[in-house]
Amino acid sequence: MDLQERVNLKKANRTELYTLEPPFPYTNFLVETSNACNHECLFCAHQKMKRKVGKIDSEFLYNVLQQAYDLGTREVGFYATGEPFLVKELPDYIKKAKEIGYEYVYLTSNGSIATPEKIRAVIDAGLDSIKFSINAPNRELYEFIHGHDDFDTVMEHLRYLNQYRKESGRNYKIYITGILTRFTEPYKDDYFKVFYGLADQIVFKYVYNQGGYMPEIDTLLKCYSDGEAFRRCNLPFDAICVTCEGYLSVENADFENMLVVADLNKVSLKDGWYGEKMKEVRRMFLDDKLCGTLCDGCVHHSLRPAKPLMPELSTDNPDIFSDEKVRSRILAHKELLQKYGVYDGVQSGQKKTVYVPMAVDILHPGHINIIKKSAELGEVTVGLFTNEAIESYKPAPVMDYETRKVIVESIKGVAHVIPQMTKDYEPNLRLMKPDYMVHGTDWRSGPLSDVREKAIKIMSEWGGQIVEPEYTQGISSSMLKEKVQKRDSAS
Repeated sequence: MDLQERVNLKKANRTELYTLEPPFPYTNFLVETSNACNHECLFCAHQKMKRKVGKIDSEFLYNVLQQAYDLGTREVGFYATGEPFLVKELPDYIKKAKEIGYEYVYLTSNGSIATPEKIRAVIDAGLDSIKFSINAPNRELYEFIHGHDDFDTVMEHLRYLNQYRKESGRNYKIYITGILTRFTEPYKDDYFKVFYGLADQIVFKYVYNQGGYMPEIDTLLKCYSDGEAFRRCNLPFDAICVTCEGYLSVENADFENMLVVADLNKVSLKDGWYGEKMKEVRRMFLDDKLCGTLCDGCVHHSLRPAKPLMPELSTDNPDIFSDEKVRSRILAHKELLQKYGVYDGVQSGQKKTVYVPMAVDILHPGHINIIKKSAELGEVTVGLFTNEAIESYKPAPVMDYETRKVIVESIKGVAHVIPQMTKDYEPNLRLMKPDYMVHGTDWRSGPLSDVREKAIKIMSEWGGQIVEPEYTQGISSSMLKEKVQKRDSAS
């Protein structure tokens, strides 16, 4: 199986896996040897991480490697949120895995510190493949994306990988992956010229909100040719992800341990994999009810407030969903991006952000008027009330959330739709920090008047403004439902 086939499997519709107790994974076992990294990739949440930096305990690692092997796993990768070559014990881990009997041991690295000495050490230990993540095909764009001017160094190390393969006679694979953003997408073909003869395969991936930690990817970095609206994920059913603290996570890119389901220092790998918390996650995936989890933002491509699965094992980070670092880097490199013809002022923070909370039980002209006025102010994100949020202050809606979401997404002027999960707007306002919040004047009195006062205070914290177009008189979802009910009663 080549690298592209492995990548495709992670999103393939594999119905044989979709049970609460799927077979223990034969492949797709990733170990986070350390969560330290020497790069700050534009699309990576590592740049915002507040979790304590550390590395895995060797004895624990050897134990979990043996457990996984005894349960049937035959492949293992030593990487996750960090750079594996920062860990001096890396060759020992590879050697141990091969001694246990693992058939395929692999790495992903940014390549910047994969010196000839380190390359020889991991190859001689038995490494079967190494993949360099190179996310731009030239030095200038590389420094912008990676945050470090290491392009030439990586090229030297890549050449040495090929040289040592000839010298050693070892048949390890050399791969390159390019995570494409809207800034590098036009230069995809350059990879085949720049890296010609230096890799067995070059595989591209569209940038996406991996792990759910980077919702700004969908607004600031997503490729224009990427039309994906729903991302299938097989990880809860076919992947073992062990963090450097010794936790079992649903996702290998779990920067703040918000997707941890078990502490493997206290329970066995088997008990963690088939435990109630992991089953709970699988059930949410099977029912597509992921609201409130990080997975929801990744799977459904939206800004999503989220809580950790096991708060006691996660790191609290109030800034984890902030897009400030990404926006500021894009703006700081405006001239460079203009030079390459990929600067988009709308997506780079020049266009104002507008938050519009709505229920939209029955779409009517009042909704259209609000959205039209909002679109004149900037890029519109509709905070669509969930059914539970609506029922907290008025009768249940006629349509469910997903049905209403499809309708709102089709309205001209709406850029994004996210769930408004409570009557209180604070969670979404703090998540987005919009320049404007737009609401009709009807909330000045009634069940939302206290919410209005709170929203005004919150928006003032960052200089945001509340805009209140005149409420469209004579029509509302409630009035329309009453008319229908009267007509039905009369008939």
